[in-house]
Order: sequence, then C-alpha cells, then structure tokens
Amino acid sequence: MRLLPITKAVPPSALWYGVLLFALIFIPAPALSQEPGYVEKLVHEAKKRKLHEERGWKALLHYGKNFSGTEKSKIDDVKFFTSPDGRINPEAELESTLKSFFAAETRDNLSSACRFPARYAWLVEQLQIDVSQLPTPVCSERDRVYEAIDPKSAVLVFPVGHINSPASMFGHTLIRIDGSSKSSLISYAVNYSAENTDSNGIAYAWKGLTGMYKGFYSLMPYYDKVREYNNLEHRDMWEYRLKLTAPEARRMLDHIWELQHIESSYYFLDENCSYNLMFLIEAARPELHLTDKTGMFVLPSDTVRLVMDNGIVEEVTYRPSQGTKIRKILGLLDQNGQNIAHDISFETYDPALVKQLPATTVEKIKILDLATGFVQFRYGRKELEKDAYSRLYLKILRERSTLGAAPEELYRVAEPARPDTGHGSTKIAVASGVRHGELFGELNIRPEFHALLDPDQGYLPGAQIKFLDTALRYGGGTESVYINSLHVINIVSISPRDTFFKPLSWKVNTGFDRETLSDAREHLIYRLNTGGGFAYTSPLGGIWYALGELDINAGPEFRAGITAGPGISIGAAEQLSKHTKCLLNISGYWYGLGDDRTAIKAYLGLNRQISQHNSLSLEASHEAVSSRQISEIALRWNHYY
Repeated sequence: MRLLPITKAVPPSALWYGVLLFALIFIPAPALSQEPGYVEKLVHEAKKRKLHEERGWKALLHYGKNFSGTEKSKIDDVKFFTSPDGRINPEAELESTLKSFFAAETRDNLSSACRFPARYAWLVEQLQIDVSQLPTPVCSERDRVYEAIDPKSAVLVFPVGHINSPASMFGHTLIRIDGSSKSSLISYAVNYSAENTDSNGIAYAWKGLTGMYKGFYSLMPYYDKVREYNNLEHRDMWEYRLKLTAPEARRMLDHIWELQHIESSYYFLDENCSYNLMFLIEAARPELHLTDKTGMFVLPSDTVRLVMDNGIVEEVTYRPSQGTKIRKILGLLDQNGQNIAHDISFETYDPALVKQLPATTVEKIKILDLATGFVQFRYGRKELEKDAYSRLYLKILRERSTLGAAPEELYRVAEPARPDTGHGSTKIAVASGVRHGELFGELNIRPEFHALLDPDQGYLPGAQIKFLDTALRYGGGTESVYINSLHVINIVSISPRDTFFKPLSWKVNTGFDRETLSDAREHLIYRLNTGGGFAYTSPLGGIWYALGELDINAGPEFRAGITAGPGISIGAAEQLSKHTKCLLNISGYWYGLGDDRTAIKAYLGLNRQISQHNSLSLEASHEAVSSRQISEIALRWNHYY
C-alpha cells in the first residue's frame, strides 16, 4: 500500500505571517523616512555652498583655533557629535547631523531634532528644508522646559570678585534668560563652571591651570545664583541686558539645550566660564565672532568689555550685595550704634531697649535695620537654625515696626564704577630710573590681571593677582639685558575688618627676584613668600594692613642652597583723588637658616590714571640689606589692553 501525502489547507493569516517574515529577512528596511534622494540633494547643496565653513555652524560646534592655528571644537565630549570626526571635521559633522534628522525615531525626546534643536533650526533655515519630509519629533521634556523659561531676551550677569577666594577674585559671568515676567528673579540662568572637589589649594591651582577639571553647563533658577553670589558671598552683581530679539534668545536657549550633560576641559585662564558663554551669544548672533576677538587669556572683565565694545548692550543694572547694604548702614552709625546692632544680632542685647537710647528716631531705625540685615545674613550662612532665626527676626521686627518707615534715600547705595570701565587686564610698561646711582631702563610685561598700585576703577580695592609678571632691565651698572624679576604668580588679598565682618588678609608670591644678599652683590634667586594678617579701613577711606610673613629663598649663593626667614610687612593703599592712588609698604625679614642677612625695605608708589587704559607711576624704594644701603627711583608708563 502506497501512502499518500496528507495535505491541509493553510489559513490566510499564516500566509501573511510568512510574507511578513520574508520581508523582514530579505528586504532591508529604509533607514530614512523621506523620499529617496532628498537627503543626498540637501547634502550636495550644503557642500556646494560650503555651509560647514559658515560661522553659524562653527559657533554651534564651538570651533576655535588652537596655538598651532588649526581649528577644532573646544568640546571633547563624544556625545556632542554625531560623526566620529565631528570635533575636527565640521563638514563631516554637518552631513552626519543632517542625515540624523531624517532618521525615523518615534520615542519621546530621543530624536536628533530633540537633541540638537539649534542645529536643526539652523540647517532648516539655511537649506530651506521641506519639513513635511522630516519625521515629526516628539520632545515633551524640552517643550516643558521651554514653556517654563519662555525666552524673550538675555542678560549677561557679572558677579564681581570674591576677595577671599583665589578662584573668585577674577569675578564670574553667567547668562540669564528672561521671559514675559517682570521679575528677573524667576528667570533662569545658564552657568558654566568646573566640577571641583579639591580642598588643597596647590592641587586646585595646578588642575585649573592645566585643564584637569571638567566644565559643565547648567540651567537653574536665577534666584539661586542671586542667593549664592549676592547674599552669601557679598558679591555685587552687574546685569548687562543684551540687544537680542526674542527669536535670537530662542536660538540661544536651543543651543543651551544641546549642551546639557556635555563636558569639556576647563582652564582658569582661557577656556573658562566667560569664554564658553561667548559661544551662547554667538549661537544667537553668529556674525559677532566674539570668541575670535578674545586674547590668549580670557577673564570675566574682558568679556564684559568685549560685549560692550561690540555694541550689543542696551542697559546696565547694578545689584548691590547684602554685604554692601549692611556696610552702607554700618557707615551711617557711630561705634556705639554698631556695637548695639551687633549685640542684638547675637542676642546679647534686647532690641526693646533701643527705644530707650538717647538717640534720634532715625538713629534707632538704623540700629534695628542693621541688626535685621545681619540676622538675615547669619541665617543665609547657616549660622542660625530656622526656629532661632524666626524667633530673633520677628522679635527685632516688632520693635522696628514702632518706629515708622526710614527715609527713602537713607540706604541708597551709590553705584560704583562698572567693571567694563576698568583698565585692560594685560599690561606692558616701560620705565626709566636710577638705582644706586646708576641709570637703567626697564620693560615690564604682565599678561594678567591687576596690581595693588593699578587704578582701582572697575576692580576690587585691596585685591592683586599677577601671572607671569616679568621685568627686563638694561643698565644699572651692566651693559646687557637681564631679568630683574619674574613672578609666576603673585596674589594679595587685603580685606578690611569691621564690627560685623572679620576676614583675614593674606598673600602668596612665587617666582624669581634679583636681590642684594649678604655678600653685598645682586643675585637672581627663587622666592616663595607667603603670609597673613589683618586690614582695616583708614580714616581717608583707604586700607591699612599688617601681615606676618615667611620668606623662602633658593639659589647656589646660600648654604645648602636655601634660606628662610620670618618677616613682617605693614602698608597703606589710599585713593588720594579720583585718578591718583598711593601705595606704601615697609617690610623686614630676618634670615638665619642658610644665610645671615637682615633685609628692611621701604616702598612708595604713586599712580596717576591718564585714561582708561593708560597711567603713569612714580615708584621709589630704599633697602637696608645687612650693612648696605640701596635706593631706587623710577618713572613708569603703563599701558593696559
């Protein structure tokens, strides 16, 4: 018997499954959603017009020249690029980005258009892309954030330097995005800063100078930054409203969105908070070319002057810090009134007793207002728990409410000189003088930033930061050019103390100096000088200070190659008139280790500001080194840029 094959009808659904399986296996799915050839047409057009060379595109990629003159992106995070060569090849990145916009992606927030909205908008505008051929992106997270921010305009914000923090003495910049609200405090701010957990000052400086920290952009409510800078760190804030339209502010926000979670190397002196924020302004208006106009070093004050010089600032607003307001009231009271306000804020004096003082109503108002402000400051610094703060604050307010309103002009803070009106941070100076009866000429080059004798306009009084400050001399008994000094870094922070605020003053200086030693001859030695002490406001409104110091010298002239000695310096910095400044310093050092030398030095400098970026200084000094007396006087022309 022959067995016949058993046949069975196949259901229609099984046939369709088979066809679908065959299609999935053997027919490649299209990677792009548009009609074939459209992307290639756009890529061809972009290459033909060389769009990758446009500043608008390079600004979005943060392209800039390095020391060798070649261009590449300042961002080294691979997540910022769609092409493996995107950091060094803007053309490859443009083609890759363009193609990514046509890739079908239905998941929320994951499409390339959601990830790179500034690039998307720029390429659509430049190539007149038919958006109906593009997948419709779903970007709920971005839309939610944009709705909250509602970008209409932008403000460059400059918190001035924090004199007791080396990293903050330069100042800082951030950008505020304003919406429809009249209150700027509910706006959002974008900040670029280094991620830093180091507490060691030397490690902090080394890593910051060599780019070992990673910098990140962050978006946060503006009131958080006001609280941080204005209220807690005593830093006045300047707000430079930019002449940007609402569409330009939107383009800036689009680029900010692209930079979220993106890291780049942070350098304190160039690729820092100020330099990287310039790319955001360029994203809004590429034709400004702001990053191309920066120098070798970029400081916050430099970028503020840069935006002013490019005519894109329409309004400047001064926001005094809480510390400035407290000091304003402090200056309106005598010492007894200051002491009472201080004791009230520390609960050692009952505010109810103020009404019994033999003083005018206005004086009593000042005392209670000063105590109120300082209690708020202490709470902000977490020196008071919330319950203790509320109890004390309300107790003072009850007494204050019985005295009526203060005169409107009483606490008005006079607006100081704006940061952009200060001298440039790079200085070149030429001098001619006499030392020990011999004529000399000197060329002084200082790449950064500000010295105690420089005009204070736009800078923090009492603050000095100098990098690579180099003085070359000719003459003075020799017929050749020689190094008179080369200070790698020289920082001085002289901060006056008062009844409420008691900061320490300090200094650190390292580099090379030509010094007269115990053999009565001059030698170029290495020096590390540091110290700390106290400073107070002088009767003329300047600063008097006294510092205890340690001076370490190294060189073949010393026994064992090194010597060290304690020292002390006292001085005064006075603003004699609007354009004339005086600096006096007397120091003494006693060396016993590796050398037998006593050195006492007196210095007097006068600086007369001629214009914003030029000044003349007359400097005289006298040294008594062991048994030798040496005098020097020099006239110096200083040009800042």
